[in-house]
Amino acid sequence: MNCSDPASPAAPDALLPAPLQAVIVLGRGGYGGAVPAELARLCERLRELLAPGHVALAWVDRASPSLPEALDECLSAVPQAGHILVQPVFAPTDTALLRWLEKLAQRWRHRQAQPVELPRVVFAPALAELPQLAELLARQLGQVPALPDVSQTQPEHWQHDPRAWSEVPQFQQHLLFCMGPRCTALGAAGLWSHLRARLRAHPQLKRTVMPLHTSCQYPCNLGPLMISYPEGLWWGRLDAAAIDAVVDAGLAPEGAARTHLVHRHGAGGPQQPQAGV
Repeated sequence: MNCSDPASPAAPDALLPAPLQAVIVLGRGGYGGAVPAELARLCERLRELLAPGHVALAWVDRASPSLPEALDECLSAVPQAGHILVQPVFAPTDTALLRWLEKLAQRWRHRQAQPVELPRVVFAPALAELPQLAELLARQLGQVPALPDVSQTQPEHWQHDPRAWSEVPQFQQHLLFCMGPRCTALGAAGLWSHLRARLRAHPQLKRTVMPLHTSCQYPCNLGPLMISYPEGLWWGRLDAAAIDAVVDAGLAPEGAARTHLVHRHGAGGPQQPQAGV
Protein backbone atom coordinates (compact mmCIF):
# COMPACT_ATOMS: atom_id res chain seq x y z
CA MET A 1 0.00 0.00 0.00
CA ASN A 2 1.39 3.41 -1.00
CA CYS A 3 1.31 5.79 1.94
CA SER A 4 1.37 8.78 -0.44
CA ASP A 5 -1.91 7.62 -1.97
CA PRO A 6 -4.77 9.90 -0.80
CA ALA A 7 -6.87 6.78 -0.25
CA SER A 8 -4.25 5.30 2.05
CA PRO A 9 -4.35 5.61 5.87
CA ALA A 10 -3.14 8.75 7.58
CA ALA A 11 0.52 9.71 7.44
CA PRO A 12 2.86 8.21 10.06
CA ASP A 13 2.86 11.46 12.05
CA ALA A 14 -0.85 10.98 12.67
CA LEU A 15 -0.41 7.31 13.46
CA LEU A 16 2.33 7.85 16.04
CA PRO A 17 1.32 10.52 18.61
CA ALA A 18 4.13 12.19 20.50
CA PRO A 19 3.79 10.13 23.75
CA LEU A 20 3.81 6.83 21.83
CA GLN A 21 7.35 5.72 21.12
CA ALA A 22 7.26 1.93 21.10
CA VAL A 23 5.25 -0.66 19.16
CA ILE A 24 5.28 -4.43 19.60
CA VAL A 25 4.14 -6.52 16.63
CA LEU A 26 2.70 -9.63 18.27
CA GLY A 27 2.42 -12.77 16.13
CA ARG A 28 1.86 -16.47 16.54
CA GLY A 29 4.66 -18.87 15.70
CA GLY A 30 4.70 -21.60 13.06
CA TYR A 31 6.91 -24.27 11.58
CA GLY A 32 10.12 -23.38 9.77
CA GLY A 33 11.54 -19.95 9.18
CA ALA A 34 8.92 -18.48 6.84
CA VAL A 35 6.68 -17.02 9.54
CA PRO A 36 9.45 -15.22 11.49
CA ALA A 37 10.91 -13.88 8.23
CA GLU A 38 7.56 -12.48 7.12
CA LEU A 39 6.92 -10.62 10.36
CA ALA A 40 10.52 -9.42 10.49
CA ARG A 41 9.96 -7.77 7.10
CA LEU A 42 6.77 -6.19 8.41
CA CYS A 43 8.68 -4.77 11.37
CA GLU A 44 11.34 -3.33 9.06
CA ARG A 45 8.69 -1.50 7.05
CA LEU A 46 7.12 -0.19 10.25
CA ARG A 47 10.47 1.09 11.46
CA GLU A 48 10.78 3.15 8.28
CA LEU A 49 7.26 4.55 8.71
CA LEU A 50 7.38 5.18 12.46
CA ALA A 51 10.95 6.42 12.94
CA PRO A 52 12.15 7.40 15.48
CA GLY A 53 9.69 5.15 17.29
CA HIS A 54 10.95 1.74 18.39
CA VAL A 55 9.40 -1.37 16.79
CA ALA A 56 9.85 -4.78 18.43
CA LEU A 57 8.68 -8.23 17.35
CA ALA A 58 7.17 -10.68 19.85
CA TRP A 59 5.56 -14.09 19.72
CA VAL A 60 2.63 -15.58 21.58
CA ASP A 61 3.92 -19.13 21.10
CA ARG A 62 6.50 -21.37 19.33
CA ALA A 63 9.12 -18.63 18.91
CA SER A 64 11.06 -15.93 20.72
CA PRO A 65 11.21 -13.23 21.90
CA SER A 66 8.11 -13.60 24.05
CA LEU A 67 5.90 -10.65 24.97
CA PRO A 68 7.70 -10.02 28.31
CA GLU A 69 11.06 -10.09 26.50
CA ALA A 70 9.80 -7.60 23.92
CA LEU A 71 8.48 -5.35 26.69
CA ASP A 72 11.96 -5.48 28.26
CA GLU A 73 13.44 -4.50 24.88
CA CYS A 74 11.11 -1.52 24.52
CA LEU A 75 11.77 -0.31 28.05
CA SER A 76 15.52 -0.52 27.44
CA ALA A 77 15.38 1.14 24.00
CA VAL A 78 12.96 3.93 24.95
CA PRO A 79 13.07 4.26 28.76
CA GLN A 80 11.01 7.46 28.66
CA ALA A 81 8.25 6.06 26.43
CA GLY A 82 4.81 7.22 27.45
CA HIS A 83 3.12 4.22 25.87
CA ILE A 84 3.95 0.80 24.50
CA LEU A 85 1.41 -0.31 21.90
CA VAL A 86 0.96 -4.07 21.47
CA GLN A 87 -0.50 -4.87 18.04
CA PRO A 88 -1.71 -8.48 17.58
CA VAL A 89 -1.31 -9.45 13.91
CA PHE A 90 -2.82 -12.94 13.99
CA ALA A 91 -6.24 -14.15 12.95
CA PRO A 92 -8.63 -15.46 14.02
CA THR A 93 -8.71 -13.70 17.36
CA ASP A 94 -8.81 -15.73 20.56
CA THR A 95 -10.53 -13.56 23.16
CA ALA A 96 -9.41 -15.69 26.12
CA LEU A 97 -5.83 -15.62 24.86
CA LEU A 98 -5.85 -11.84 24.50
CA ARG A 99 -7.18 -11.47 28.06
CA TRP A 100 -4.34 -13.63 29.33
CA LEU A 101 -1.79 -11.64 27.31
CA GLU A 102 -3.04 -8.45 28.96
CA LYS A 103 -2.63 -10.15 32.34
CA LEU A 104 0.88 -11.19 31.31
CA ALA A 105 1.72 -7.58 30.46
CA GLN A 106 0.38 -6.41 33.82
CA ARG A 107 2.51 -8.99 35.63
CA TRP A 108 5.51 -7.76 33.65
CA ARG A 109 4.87 -4.21 34.88
CA HIS A 110 4.50 -5.44 38.45
CA ARG A 111 7.93 -7.11 38.30
CA GLN A 112 9.73 -3.94 37.24
CA ALA A 113 11.77 -2.09 39.85
CA GLN A 114 11.89 1.28 38.17
CA PRO A 115 12.40 4.56 40.02
CA VAL A 116 10.49 6.38 37.26
CA GLU A 117 6.93 5.96 36.07
CA LEU A 118 6.51 3.00 33.75
CA PRO A 119 4.94 3.42 30.32
CA ARG A 120 1.31 2.53 29.74
CA VAL A 121 0.95 -0.80 27.94
CA VAL A 122 -2.04 -0.79 25.61
CA PHE A 123 -3.38 -3.43 23.24
CA ALA A 124 -4.64 -2.37 19.83
CA PRO A 125 -7.58 -4.20 18.21
CA ALA A 126 -6.55 -7.54 16.74
CA LEU A 127 -5.93 -7.81 13.01
CA ALA A 128 -9.28 -9.35 12.07
CA GLU A 129 -11.13 -6.65 14.02
CA LEU A 130 -9.66 -3.78 11.98
CA PRO A 131 -12.28 -2.42 9.52
CA GLN A 132 -9.48 -1.46 7.11
CA LEU A 133 -8.58 -5.14 6.64
CA ALA A 134 -11.72 -5.93 4.63
CA GLU A 135 -11.10 -2.89 2.44
CA LEU A 136 -7.50 -3.97 1.84
CA LEU A 137 -8.59 -7.49 0.88
CA ALA A 138 -11.20 -6.11 -1.49
CA ARG A 139 -8.50 -4.05 -3.25
CA GLN A 140 -6.60 -7.26 -3.92
CA LEU A 141 -9.18 -8.10 -6.61
CA GLY A 142 -7.70 -5.36 -8.74
CA GLN A 143 -4.37 -7.22 -8.81
CA VAL A 144 -5.79 -10.54 -10.05
CA PRO A 145 -4.88 -10.06 -13.76
CA ALA A 146 -1.22 -9.51 -12.83
CA LEU A 147 -0.94 -12.57 -10.55
CA PRO A 148 0.38 -15.91 -11.91
CA ASP A 149 -1.74 -19.04 -12.14
CA VAL A 150 -0.68 -21.93 -9.88
CA SER A 151 0.52 -23.85 -12.95
CA GLN A 152 3.22 -21.19 -13.35
CA THR A 153 4.44 -21.31 -9.75
CA GLN A 154 4.63 -25.08 -9.10
CA PRO A 155 7.77 -27.21 -9.69
CA GLU A 156 7.90 -29.64 -12.58
CA HIS A 157 7.07 -32.71 -10.50
CA TRP A 158 4.19 -31.13 -8.61
CA GLN A 159 2.20 -34.39 -8.51
CA HIS A 160 4.84 -36.17 -6.37
CA ASP A 161 5.64 -35.80 -2.68
CA PRO A 162 8.96 -36.59 -0.96
CA ARG A 163 9.38 -40.30 -0.25
CA ALA A 164 9.90 -39.66 3.47
CA TRP A 165 6.30 -38.42 3.75
CA SER A 166 5.15 -42.03 3.38
CA GLU A 167 7.69 -43.64 5.71
CA VAL A 168 7.39 -44.02 9.48
CA PRO A 169 10.62 -42.78 11.17
CA GLN A 170 12.64 -45.33 13.13
CA PHE A 171 12.59 -43.42 16.41
CA GLN A 172 11.90 -45.23 19.69
CA GLN A 173 10.90 -42.24 21.83
CA HIS A 174 9.15 -38.92 21.32
CA LEU A 175 9.80 -35.78 23.35
CA LEU A 176 6.73 -33.53 23.24
CA PHE A 177 8.02 -30.09 24.14
CA CYS A 178 5.36 -27.52 25.01
CA MET A 179 5.55 -24.26 23.05
CA GLY A 180 2.14 -22.95 24.04
CA PRO A 181 1.68 -19.30 25.03
CA ARG A 182 2.42 -19.66 28.73
CA CYS A 183 5.47 -21.90 28.34
CA THR A 184 6.73 -19.54 25.62
CA ALA A 185 6.40 -16.65 28.06
CA LEU A 186 8.56 -18.67 30.47
CA GLY A 187 11.34 -19.05 27.91
CA ALA A 188 10.38 -22.28 26.13
CA ALA A 189 11.45 -21.08 22.67
CA GLY A 190 15.09 -20.70 23.68
CA LEU A 191 14.97 -23.95 25.62
CA TRP A 192 13.64 -25.76 22.55
CA SER A 193 16.76 -24.78 20.62
CA HIS A 194 18.92 -25.87 23.54
CA LEU A 195 17.15 -29.24 23.75
CA ARG A 196 17.61 -29.96 20.04
CA ALA A 197 21.29 -29.06 20.20
CA ARG A 198 21.83 -31.35 23.21
CA LEU A 199 20.03 -34.24 21.53
CA ARG A 200 22.05 -33.82 18.33
CA ALA A 201 25.25 -33.98 20.38
CA HIS A 202 24.21 -37.14 22.23
CA PRO A 203 25.57 -40.29 20.50
CA GLN A 204 22.56 -42.48 21.35
CA LEU A 205 19.58 -40.16 21.71
CA LYS A 206 20.13 -38.39 18.39
CA ARG A 207 19.26 -41.69 16.65
CA THR A 208 16.42 -42.85 18.89
CA VAL A 209 14.54 -39.73 20.04
CA MET A 210 12.34 -37.45 17.94
CA PRO A 211 11.71 -34.03 19.58
CA LEU A 212 8.44 -32.36 18.61
CA HIS A 213 7.12 -29.03 19.82
CA THR A 214 3.43 -28.82 20.62
CA SER A 215 0.78 -26.32 21.53
CA CYS A 216 -0.44 -26.02 25.13
CA GLN A 217 -0.26 -29.20 27.24
CA TYR A 218 -2.29 -27.47 30.01
CA PRO A 219 -0.47 -27.70 33.38
CA CYS A 220 0.89 -24.22 32.62
CA ASN A 221 2.16 -23.44 36.11
CA LEU A 222 4.48 -26.45 35.82
CA GLY A 223 6.10 -25.10 32.65
CA PRO A 224 8.26 -24.99 30.70
CA LEU A 225 7.13 -28.57 30.15
CA MET A 226 7.92 -31.63 28.04
CA ILE A 227 6.64 -35.20 27.97
CA SER A 228 8.62 -38.32 27.10
CA TYR A 229 6.72 -41.12 25.38
CA PRO A 230 6.14 -44.06 25.49
CA GLU A 231 7.35 -43.85 29.12
CA GLY A 232 4.80 -41.19 30.04
CA LEU A 233 7.26 -39.00 31.96
CA TRP A 234 6.34 -35.34 32.42
CA TRP A 235 9.27 -32.98 32.96
CA GLY A 236 8.47 -29.51 34.29
CA ARG A 237 9.85 -26.18 35.47
CA LEU A 238 12.62 -26.61 32.94
CA ASP A 239 15.65 -24.45 32.33
CA ALA A 240 18.86 -25.14 30.42
CA ALA A 241 20.46 -26.93 33.37
CA ALA A 242 17.38 -29.12 33.82
CA ILE A 243 17.40 -30.10 30.14
CA ASP A 244 21.10 -30.95 30.42
CA ALA A 245 20.35 -33.18 33.42
CA VAL A 246 17.47 -34.97 31.66
CA VAL A 247 19.50 -35.57 28.48
CA ASP A 248 22.59 -36.66 30.43
CA ALA A 249 20.41 -39.18 32.26
CA GLY A 250 19.21 -40.61 28.94
CA LEU A 251 15.66 -39.31 29.59
CA ALA A 252 15.47 -41.43 32.74
CA PRO A 253 14.34 -39.95 36.09
CA GLU A 254 17.72 -40.40 37.75
CA GLY A 255 20.04 -38.08 39.64
CA ALA A 256 19.48 -34.37 39.06
CA ALA A 257 16.85 -35.14 36.41
CA ARG A 258 14.53 -36.56 39.07
CA THR A 259 13.90 -33.14 40.60
CA HIS A 260 12.21 -32.00 37.39
CA LEU A 261 9.89 -34.99 37.05
CA VAL A 262 6.45 -33.55 37.85
CA HIS A 263 4.33 -36.53 36.78
CA ARG A 264 4.70 -40.17 35.79
CA HIS A 265 1.89 -41.88 33.92
CA GLY A 266 0.09 -44.26 36.25
CA ALA A 267 1.88 -42.95 39.34
CA GLY A 268 -0.60 -40.36 40.60
CA GLY A 269 -1.11 -36.74 39.74
CA PRO A 270 1.47 -34.00 39.28
CA GLN A 271 2.79 -31.79 42.04
CA GLN A 272 0.55 -28.97 43.12
CA PRO A 273 0.96 -26.07 40.66
CA GLN A 274 2.67 -22.97 41.90
CA ALA A 275 1.87 -19.44 40.81
CA GLY A 276 3.27 -18.70 37.39
CA VAL A 277 2.40 -16.83 34.21
